[in-house]
Amino acid sequence: MNGRSLSEPMTIGVIAVVCVAFVLSVFCFASFFVLNRPETTDNNNQNDTNIVNQDPVNEYEGVDPETVAKIEALKSEIAVYDKILASKYMLLVNKEHPIPQDFAQTSLIDTESNPALKLDAVAAVKIQEFINAAKQEGYTCKVIAGYRTYSDQESAYNYAYQSEINAGYTAEEAEARIGLSVAKPGYSEFETGYTVCIAENSSVTKDEMVSSELYKYISENIYKYGFILRYPEGKQDITGYEFDPFCYRYIGDEGVSEGVLSMSHAQYIYEKNFSFEEYIDYLTAKRAYAVQNLNVSSADIDRH
Repeated sequence: MNGRSLSEPMTIGVIAVVCVAFVLSVFCFASFFVLNRPETTDNNNQNDTNIVNQDPVNEYEGVDPETVAKIEALKSEIAVYDKILASKYMLLVNKEHPIPQDFAQTSLIDTESNPALKLDAVAAVKIQEFINAAKQEGYTCKVIAGYRTYSDQESAYNYAYQSEINAGYTAEEAEARIGLSVAKPGYSEFETGYTVCIAENSSVTKDEMVSSELYKYISENIYKYGFILRYPEGKQDITGYEFDPFCYRYIGDEGVSEGVLSMSHAQYIYEKNFSFEEYIDYLTAKRAYAVQNLNVSSADIDRH
């Protein structure tokens, strides 16, 4: 009988029955848990949807319509200022604001009047539109300076510095003198691709430019194409640089909606005689004032 006892089949049978019972118990328990578990994911998604689609009126339940309208108007106004200030054409570069580390000019094209020089694609088109319009009025001008790389600006700065040293100035004097007209690399408007110098030709002196009919025409018309005089006369303490009649910055020629401004940025700066720094400060202050009013209005609601 191969040495097996009669009790072995019985023992094996008992073990099999116990195993089957255990498996059935686990299956039943798992089925009950799955069928009755809460729908956490779906509920969370539904809550997110409800928040996104929340009716502003329900958000201000019990608040008078005039206050609700005021709050929503302030929110819209703040959003407009945020959009303006976030525009790439509103990038402020000066001695206190270097080129951002993540900035990359990827839309450069040759300028039509001087193919050796490049500008941001939109700025290049707009400055050529101005040059063409000026030509129709009997004025001749072209681009004499455009986009510079960091290396280009470094070379320009070093050249100006060495010229002052060669003229007999000390290192400290040389740096102070060129600091009014030439930016250090990494701090130059020309590294943005939005800044351009224009004149009849590159040999025109500053005094000749200022006294010319061309400069008068530029001053009165270039804002129509989205450009501003980057370093205006009498603004040296603000811009950090002396008056430059050749240098113009593209900031966009679009109008501003939602009642924040009724004209283009460039026209507003032209009419108010602002520097670019003053305009950025103006927009920032207007936004801050709207935020303050919004906080006050929201606090009034909370107190009720």
